[in-house]
Amino acid sequence: MKLFSLKSKIKDKKIKTNAFKNSKIKIHTSDSKPLTLIEGIYLFFNYLLLLIWVFIILFPLVTMVLASFNTFNPRYISLSPDSFKFGFDNFVYLFQNERSLYVNWYINTIIIALSTMLITIVFVAFNGYAYSRFKFAGSKHSLSVIMLLQMIPATASLISLYIIVTLGRDSLGLDPRITLILIYSGGAIAGNTFVFKSYLDSISRELDDSAKIDGCGNWKLFTRILLPIARPMIAIIALWSFLIPFGDVILPKFTIADMKQTTLAVGLDSFISTEPKHINAGAYSAGALLASIPPFVLFMLSQRHIVGGLSEGAVKG
Repeated sequence: MKLFSLKSKIKDKKIKTNAFKNSKIKIHTSDSKPLTLIEGIYLFFNYLLLLIWVFIILFPLVTMVLASFNTFNPRYISLSPDSFKFGFDNFVYLFQNERSLYVNWYINTIIIALSTMLITIVFVAFNGYAYSRFKFAGSKHSLSVIMLLQMIPATASLISLYIIVTLGRDSLGLDPRITLILIYSGGAIAGNTFVFKSYLDSISRELDDSAKIDGCGNWKLFTRILLPIARPMIAIIALWSFLIPFGDVILPKFTIADMKQTTLAVGLDSFISTEPKHINAGAYSAGALLASIPPFVLFMLSQRHIVGGLSEGAVKG
């Protein structure tokens, strides 16, 4: 009887399985509901705004690239297909024309940008660590002063900065480029110290206690625990400080008189802010295109640290 009942149960299961296989039941793997009319309209306008924003971002870049290789726009930039003629005359003008000191401008800008970046990273890291992990006399007041200094527009201090550069050149014999590095670094340190301090404040102090229990001093805690975790913010600060000399036109124009010692921004500006017969918008675009290579390379090298540095540093810590 037991054997007969067992065979009947197996037979019943096979019948149910075959019936389930032969049934035309549609199984939906997705739980998402179909869009309503309002949701579809909302999604359409979202994509429309994104496309408009992409066009706004890409239009200057595309214009710069086309104008760089267009030999038909020395006086003005034209995007008309009738006025486009492919060639490398603009790049030849940059490196061979007597009015262009592009190599000098490029070298000056790279040196100033790298020096500013290194000085800023070192001082911001130490200052942010000191303000975040230590309590000393005047820490709150000095941090408030740093914040207040950022309220003052940079253009309001041009006269003072010009006097500083002039005194450093005439009295101390300092190269204006060195003084410019100090000015850029001072501004970047003051602006990024508060940002880096706030980032370190968000890191749990339990990591500090665990490291100190394992025998780490303040220096090892800073270099082996906090810096790897704060690597994304350090990479962002490095990018910010590196880009300062590439986009600043006002300060180098007021502080550096010799065109051989000036930066790319001022040198390229001389191609379009001059007499009409000397204007060369195509060379300006070509120079701007080549000037974008170092920031782009630095961004690609630091992108990995910005994206994955936080979790990787936390695991190591």
